Amino acid sequence: MTDFRHSCTRFLLVGLAFALSLAHFACSPMTRYKVLSFFFDGVPNPSEVALVDTSAVADRAALEERLRRLRMGPQYVFHPPYQDKDCGSCHDIQAGNRLLAPQPDLCYGCHDDFRESFEVLHGPVAGGYCTACHNPHMAKNENLLFAKGQALCLFCHEKTDVFANPVHSDIGEADCTECHNPHGGDDRTFLQ
Repeated sequence: MTDFRHSCTRFLLVGLAFALSLAHFACSPMTRYKVLSFFFDGVPNPSEVALVDTSAVADRAALEERLRRLRMGPQYVFHPPYQDKDCGSCHDIQAGNRLLAPQPDLCYGCHDDFRESFEVLHGPVAGGYCTACHNPHMAKNENLLFAKGQALCLFCHEKTDVFANPVHSDIGEADCTECHNPHGGDDRTFLQ
């Protein structure tokens, strides 16, 4: 009797595995839905789910771009060489992707050299640490910043010290860069 139960259980498991793999790999979306919904609750009906309204898309390239954005999730800002898959503009591909030059010289190959622009440099700029604030590949924020507004500055600058200054007593959630240049200035306050 026990052998019969084991045989039946094995048969059912093999049948279930076959049905699920068939539904997943070889069937139309509707057949896949019917098979999977027989075994599992909550399987979305493909005729009721519309990821993209294809009637508003004029051409296939635009449809593919919209689908890519949906799969990608939140919008990102890309560093152009990274977006163009031009890794060799910053990395030595032959040497284990090591940077072609140290920061900030690598960055100043394309971007303004702030050492020539300001009398006094912000600490990370003076130290050559562009990636203290900027992601070198992609970010969810403009200018490839790791955070927005005050959150970026308050990562290093102590909030109690900043707001202890009477000038900052009523700034609320204002972005620090409304008054201060994040890279440097003519004095240590970097006022714009």
